Amino acid sequence: MKLKEVATIIKGTYLKEKENDMENHTIYRELTMLSLEPISFIDERKLITVDSNKKVSSENLTKAGDVIVSLYFPMIACFVEEGQEGLVIPHYMASIRVKKGVKLDSRFIVQFINSTRGRKAICQEVSSLYSIRPTSLPLTYLNNVDILDKENVLLESF
Repeated sequence: MKLKEVATIIKGTYLKEKENDMENHTIYRELTMLSLEPISFIDERKLITVDSNKKVSSENLTKAGDVIVSLYFPMIACFVEEGQEGLVIPHYMASIRVKKGVKLDSRFIVQFINSTRGRKAICQEVSSLYSIRPTSLPLTYLNNVDILDKENVLLESF
């Protein structure tokens, strides 16, 4: 089962600070690479505050149950808890939202991406196309990763 079949993956947005003293501005809290902890949670002490005159779409703000993934190596996936809604997802991260009607806990996706097997599955195809290890992960490879490949083999053996 490919990740794109069970979830929607949305790349973050590029948010600039306001350039002048315009009246229409909003203060956002934005995720950073440091705010994604390798043990799968978001450290709110390491967020940055951005005063921007650009309105951020709701799809680029975190929602409870989202999985946030850094698109730069090392890829770290974190689960968005209740109370962590409304954080801006920057352009170097993506949010993974399980589609409605799909019975899959998004914490499984976090554990899969953070596992050795998950990183191998994601990076295997990327590495075959590049002669060196790339520093960023194109969304195409994240969309097409088979998250239940080994589990299906195990279930079929019974």
